[in-house]
Amino acid sequence: MEYKRYFLVLIFLLHFCVARSQVLTYEQADSTSNALLESANWTQLIKLGERSIDSGIDFPAMRSRLGYARLMTGNYSAALREYAIVFKNDSYNQDARYYDYLCHLYLNQQQAASLDARYLDQTQLNTGKIDQFAFLNAGLESGIKYTDNYYRGNAFYNRISLSNRLSWRWQLDQSFFYFNQPIQFNFPPDGPNGNSTTDRQTEYYGKLSYALTGRTMLWGSYHYLNTYYKSIFENSNIGSVGIKYTGTYFDINADVNFGYMIDHALKQYNAGFFLYPGGNLNFYAMSRFSLLDQKNTNHIIFSQSAGFKIFKNTWLETCATFGKLDNFIGEDGLYVYNSIDVSSFMFGETAYFQLSKHIQLRLIYTIDNKKDEPDNLNYHQYSATAGIIWKF
Repeated sequence: MEYKRYFLVLIFLLHFCVARSQVLTYEQADSTSNALLESANWTQLIKLGERSIDSGIDFPAMRSRLGYARLMTGNYSAALREYAIVFKNDSYNQDARYYDYLCHLYLNQQQAASLDARYLDQTQLNTGKIDQFAFLNAGLESGIKYTDNYYRGNAFYNRISLSNRLSWRWQLDQSFFYFNQPIQFNFPPDGPNGNSTTDRQTEYYGKLSYALTGRTMLWGSYHYLNTYYKSIFENSNIGSVGIKYTGTYFDINADVNFGYMIDHALKQYNAGFFLYPGGNLNFYAMSRFSLLDQKNTNHIIFSQSAGFKIFKNTWLETCATFGKLDNFIGEDGLYVYNSIDVSSFMFGETAYFQLSKHIQLRLIYTIDNKKDEPDNLNYHQYSATAGIIWKF
């Protein structure tokens, strides 16, 4: 039987190259596409599938085979598009659902993958070790921030994170932070050598997400900050709500942050665009516009980042943020930039290493342009951070 399959593939290739204008029949498309699938000839299968569909010969089995070929060639977005058509005829197609689940995972679309999982039978769930309630990942990151400003000591930063699926539609992400930096002042009445204090902060962040559909996600978050400064404890509370829509090769999102930062109210409006033109994360770009409204003043902040895969399991990402980052809120309310001195520009480089199926290592280096208002100094802050994530 093996030689018959390869003979059929050979006949198709000759037909495709020499007699391309000849009418393709359903029987030819069905039998040849199946043979190409079994022989793992993904390139020719994609060509046949496109030609078949252009000729009006379009059926679920062809879409399913075409989706698998696109999955195997790394175009996960195109594969998702094929499987979406399969589901219009059979939403419980187990093979298509499982491969659709994998495509979403490879694109870091965890909640869309969870929606696929709810269609899988118990055998598939057991094979893939997929549970409706599950821990998704846990992480730890730690960093040091050092400056060329005599009046600012080295700062230390730590974060512990945990994400878990609450149901097929709900996901909870949590983080706990600790930050510490010695601060020295050099102005009367402290004397010529200044007076030292500590900027110390503990934080909690929680984000609850809901998958409205496979393409639309709603989320809300809460960020609590307890700041110790000049022997006084102050509390800040920031809330966020947002929506994210996933297209074929792009995501768009919008959100608003609101709350109180120690002694005043603030609001921040954000819009973002995430592009991955290859249907995978081998290359991607993100743009984010923010309007920060506080103390009767408005500031526009723009962030741009781009990442690409440089080696197997290794990615580099470059990011730059422009604008006055006075209590600026980033990444769905996860990070709040409320340091003593305001940054006017941030540039960062991140390296991601997928060490194994479960372990990802992240190394980050950033440079901030900052202003020390009491001492009227412009200076730089350099940050080095290492993080590790365990994916369950």
